[in-house]
Amino acid sequence: MVQTRDNPGLKDFDLTGYTGTLGWNFFTETPVLWQAFCLNSEIQDPDYLAAVEANLSGLGKLAGDILHRLTVECHRDGKWGELVQYDRTGRRIDEIRYSPEQMELRKILFDYGVVNLDYHKNWQYPFTQLHRLALATIINMNGECGVACPLAMTEGLIHALRALGTPEQKERFLPLLADPQSKSYFMAGQYITERVGGSNVAANRTIAVPQDDGTYRLFGEKWFCSNPGDVWVTTAKLAGSNVVGLFLVSRYRSDGSLNGCYHLRKKDIIGSKGKLTVECVYDDCEATALGRPAHGLANLIRYIIRTSRLHVICGGLGGMARAILEAEAYTRVREAYGKKLAEFPSVVRTLEELRLLRDALFLVGFRAFAFADKEEPLALALVPLLKVVTTQYSAVVGKEAILLHGGNGILGDFTVLPRLLNDAIINETWEGTHALLAEHAIAALRRPRVAAQFREYLHHAAMGEHAALLEQEYTTITSHLRSEFDCDVNRLYICERLWRIFALVELLRRAKAYPDSAHRRQVLLMAEFIRSGARLPLFFAAQL
Repeated sequence: MVQTRDNPGLKDFDLTGYTGTLGWNFFTETPVLWQAFCLNSEIQDPDYLAAVEANLSGLGKLAGDILHRLTVECHRDGKWGELVQYDRTGRRIDEIRYSPEQMELRKILFDYGVVNLDYHKNWQYPFTQLHRLALATIINMNGECGVACPLAMTEGLIHALRALGTPEQKERFLPLLADPQSKSYFMAGQYITERVGGSNVAANRTIAVPQDDGTYRLFGEKWFCSNPGDVWVTTAKLAGSNVVGLFLVSRYRSDGSLNGCYHLRKKDIIGSKGKLTVECVYDDCEATALGRPAHGLANLIRYIIRTSRLHVICGGLGGMARAILEAEAYTRVREAYGKKLAEFPSVVRTLEELRLLRDALFLVGFRAFAFADKEEPLALALVPLLKVVTTQYSAVVGKEAILLHGGNGILGDFTVLPRLLNDAIINETWEGTHALLAEHAIAALRRPRVAAQFREYLHHAAMGEHAALLEQEYTTITSHLRSEFDCDVNRLYICERLWRIFALVELLRRAKAYPDSAHRRQVLLMAEFIRSGARLPLFFAAQL
């Protein structure tokens, strides 16, 4: 047994017993989340807001305690989940088996109502999209955690079923996905990508052969099958055509036998390891059309991809918020050269810059959620823009938080930050590359309806403080948008400049609604950021 009494190197020190953010309420520790919600909620009834705040705070408390503990446990080696292709007799079963910790994590969140609160008898208010996405953001403060991706896919399928499903599809699958008594726990998946095409869905080769009973049989393969489980959406070309349809597939056929979908192997991916992603082959796989087959791509984008992209933004926001909380906790405790890290001016400035990024992106993000909920034209530009910007900066903030931890920041058994960083990288790749999404945002802004709302949005904001700066930036952006060369070659640069405009407007809006010296300082910092043209983070220390 090692004796520490006379060994100075083994005595207690400032990190002895350090637990980071364990036990914190992630909602109350991130006040910008509630501010962003209130600023964008169409319902301003005090009773409703009090109920939502209590609901979000309850999840924030769980996220900082039991959900955090379970996430850590189910991400240990050997607990990420397994694909079991055959039972002991050699019968094909293609079963996904998760650790007890992962299943408990899913059960807690499903029972809390994060996708189905409107099915809970004790919830007496509307369950708005803004509320759903606020809950998703809190969940993502533990990283993907094996639940965030399944949550997005389950919610997307619920939306699609409600809008497009036949009475038979709704009767069979909505209770499985949303009824509080269901034991499925977010086991809805998305099988879109094939080896020949990711975002280019039209290049895929899986075919759907119509049957006399109105069903279809699928033949082909899928390269990324995210969250394989009870039911999923998939795409396939109608046999003999180039029309891409959207289809609903169950793990079991209507007669109760295992469907013709064969999982080949699980993917070895850099992050998002809490839920499995597999490859599969369709061989005479029974499916039903979800909506009109001729509208497959349009419905995929409107209900499935749109929901996923909103959740990707939540992933960026949640990961960023958690990384900052971890950096704050560590720098308050860790000592160097006789004082706490949080007392060093360089650390103070770095944390201030990271909080500015977080607050600006939360405020713009929730404005985008509100626009998307009302199907405002500007959402067509703002959602893909934020998918690019939020995921990029989430990785940047994660790396800065690691650096603030020094060597301890790269230790997965000391801090969650390495896992959060890997999940941030996954978010950058999910639902479209940066270049593709930037192109979507720019193309949307060049449409007359979107451009008109953007002009109105800025005109209203420019009536007050920083009017000249906003007008100048608007002129610069519109000049870039008129240039085919810039829109093609400099699309990411345009997006970088564009999100700053939204950030300044929303920071001004927050400062007006919640007067506070810290809020005012963030407005000034963002204005200076825009004038300088520099990139965050670690910029303002040299400017102010």
